This record gives sequence, C-alpha cells and structure tokens, in this order.
Amino acid sequence: MGAVDAGIAGPRLMDAAGRAVARVLREAFPQARRALVLAGKGNNGGDGYVAAAALQEGGVDARVLELADEPSGDDARGARSAFVAAGGAPALLTPAVLADGLAWADVVVDALLGVGLDRPLTGALADVVRTVNDAGVPVVAVDVPTGVDADVAVPPGPHLQAAVTVEMAGPKVAGAFHPARGAYGERVVADIGTPPHVLDDASDTLLLDEAAARSALPPRAVDGHKYAAGTVTIVAGSQRYLGAAELACRAAWRGGAGLVTLVAPARHPSAWPETILEPHDLSAVASHDARPAGLPHLWPPAGLERRRAGACVIGPGLDRAGLAALDAVLAWAPGPVVLDATALDPSVWTAARRATLARRGNAVLTPHAGEAARLLDVAPSAVRRDPLGSAATLAERFGAVVVLKGATTVVRAPDGAEGVSLRGHPGMASGGTGDALAGLLGALLAAPPRPDVSSTEPSQASPDRPTDTTFRRSCLAVWLHGVAGERAAARFGNGLVASDLVDEIPAALHDLGW
Repeated sequence: MGAVDAGIAGPRLMDAAGRAVARVLREAFPQARRALVLAGKGNNGGDGYVAAAALQEGGVDARVLELADEPSGDDARGARSAFVAAGGAPALLTPAVLADGLAWADVVVDALLGVGLDRPLTGALADVVRTVNDAGVPVVAVDVPTGVDADVAVPPGPHLQAAVTVEMAGPKVAGAFHPARGAYGERVVADIGTPPHVLDDASDTLLLDEAAARSALPPRAVDGHKYAAGTVTIVAGSQRYLGAAELACRAAWRGGAGLVTLVAPARHPSAWPETILEPHDLSAVASHDARPAGLPHLWPPAGLERRRAGACVIGPGLDRAGLAALDAVLAWAPGPVVLDATALDPSVWTAARRATLARRGNAVLTPHAGEAARLLDVAPSAVRRDPLGSAATLAERFGAVVVLKGATTVVRAPDGAEGVSLRGHPGMASGGTGDALAGLLGALLAAPPRPDVSSTEPSQASPDRPTDTTFRRSCLAVWLHGVAGERAAARFGNGLVASDLVDEIPAALHDLGW
C-alpha cells in the first residue's frame, strides 16, 4: 500500500517532496543563484515544478526544461500550472536549449524519471544524460538519478552522476550498492509525511545502524565465567594457511568469546597463548568409511569437548580434503555453525546436505560475490547486479542465514528478514578480513541470548526459520566488522591489514556500550 492509498493526498506529498529538494539544494550549494530544473512527464517531474517554484521563492532563479508540456498525471499537471501561475515559463527540452541552460546554471535538478526504470536509456534521453554529465554542473537528483534502476545494484545503461540525491520517504535499494551507489553522490532522505506503516510495508530491508547493532548485543553477567560468556570451536587452517585460522581465533577473542579452541594441524608461529589447540589434520583423512590404518579418528579429536563449541566456525584456510569430515563436524556441533571459505565449496553441497543444514535452523553462510555465484551456478556479475535477490535465493536454498560480503554487505534469513550494512572501508579488500568476520560471528553466536529476544533450541528450530538471535547477531557482527575496518582505516588507510581490523573490534564494541 502506498501513501496515497493510506489517505495522504498526492498534491500534499508532491509539495513536500519538491520543497525538500529546494531545501537540500540551498543547503548543499549555498552560493548557487541559478538552477536548471529538468522535468519529466510523471510525478518526478511534478516534484521538479514544485522545487522550481520553491527555489524562486527563496531567491534562486529557476528555469524549467520539460520533456512535454502536458504531464501525464493530475498531480504533476497541477504542479506545472502552479509554477506557471507564479510566473514560471517552462521550455521544451531540446539539445540547443539544454546546452544554453547548462552554460547558464550553477546547479541542475534532475526530475526526469525517478523510480520505475528497468531498462537502459536510449535515444534523446540518453543523449540528455551524457550532455549533463559532460557539462560538469553539479546535479541534485530527485529520488533516483535518471538512468538508475532503483531496485538493482548495477545501472542498466547511461545514467546521471548526481552530487546529491534527495530520496523521498526512505532510501532506495540501489543507493546502498556499488556501482549504483556511486551515481547517488551524497544521499539525503526527506520526510515527506509518509506514514511509518506504509514505509514498513514497502520494504522488509533493515538498514543496519548503531541502534540496530546495540539491540543485538549479548548480555554479560557480572558473575559469569568463560563457558557462560560463550565458547567457540574453529575448524580451520592447513599447513599453508595457518594465518587464516589464527585471524579467526583472534577475532573470536576480541568479539568477547570466553574460550576459543582451534582444531588444526598446527598453530601459527605467532598464535595467541590463550587459544587451545586440538591438533587434528582433517586433510589427512580420506573418509570416515575408508580410513587407512594408523590415521587419526575422523571426528571429533579425542580431547575436544562439546561444551567448548557453543558455536562452531568451519572453513577459514581449510584444505579442501578436510571437507571429508564436514558431515561429522555438523552432526557433532551442538550450537550455531558458521560456514566460511573452503566450507562453501559448491561440490559438497548436495541437496541432501543442504536439507540437513536447514534442519539445524542456526547456520550462517558467509560467501563473497564469487563464492555466491559458484553456489548459485551463475556468473559473478549476476550476483553483483542483484545482491539482495542472490542472498535471498541462497538463504532459501540452504535454510540458513546468509552474509553476502561486499562493499555493501547483505544479511538474509530464510524467513525474509533482511539487513544491509553500508559500514566499511575500501582498505578492507585485503586477505584475512573475511576470516576475521567468521571468527567474530562465532563469538557473537556463541554468546547467550538477550532475555528480551525469543530463541529456539537447535533441536526445535523450524527448517525455514533460524532463531531471531542467529539473524540479529549476524547483523551485529557485520556492522561491527565494518566499523572496526573504518577505525583501522583511520590509522592506516588503504594499507590496513586484517590484524589491524581485529585490534579495533573491542573499541567498536565499547562504542556501543558493551
């Protein structure tokens, strides 16, 4: 249901939208005295007429170039009539008139298309976009930059490059994801009077912020002990990639784990002494049924107790041969499991194994775009174009929470719960940061649930509904990981390494009051 369906008059919404655009323009460009408004045929164009009138009232000379002198909707026609009645004189948008307008203007208002585009711009409108971009005049876009599909991450074709985009009522999906995110410039969400319940109905996507992260923080009892704080077993590492396992362990500690146990062939030379090592080389075991004499038992290692695995992380730096033990590890793990890196090898995820994972109701997958593409058997470009849809398909297919990593990270549960995090820094595109996220997830999933959040024991979980705690803690981990990366970047810029990020996790938690 839209705002109009909820009883909010269309002209009222349009007036609020147009005035918001004028206000943002004046705030962003206080020296601007001449504004060129490009108005389309629909309601987006109507917002442009209102913005032009409001700019005129505020002392900014506004000219309107329109695609048609007869807008397609009653509200837009009314807005145009009001602009004309106030002394405005719209002109038809032609190449020559546009060139003259761009030479005159200090700023451009893009009110051409807005939401609803799902195909590439062609012909004269594509030429308008190229001309405006080439002119170098700053652009304030109304709701969505023209040429951007509001629902996908990759613009379908030519599009305007805005300096500022004024999003009406709430943020649009495309503005959260690169490369479309780059077309928006600065994003400003304008409250135009849309009721909260209408916004809730319009999107199930939660934009993760400090408040959402704080609401998922685990409790910490003043009289607690290490087992009450949460224990993590990390099945990771190989002779070649001991560092990946060590980073996951360190992140689990810094995320508040009370005890961290590493199951690996060996420990890294710089391993923290707090971590318990259970030496066990899964890659040396061919299978549970065909184990050569003298090799260690497949799983579990002799000294590993289940109480040390409040959560289990599987995969960082693991040899592919170690996946022979995957079924045994999953059957043994008593709590939530995080599947990362090697554990996301699509060749092992048969339909039967996915069904077994779904029955747990508390698993988390952490693919990046390439790994997600392999799990979905699609091109990586398909994942980058539609990260929300890709994460949703994976969550449904595996019956697990999916953390689809990227410059914008998506957290998706099989029941449709969805979170998006914009936190992070380009310097996080370095080896080991994903291992750190896996360890942090392990720590937060192992921690006790908040008393105000319903949870379900793994044995009682529905196959298509992970516990609320699993989803919310995954969102918290993603948010903290991004903030820790930003803090590390404040010191090291693009030269940060994963260890720098791990060191900042406690400060990120402290900022939340934990």
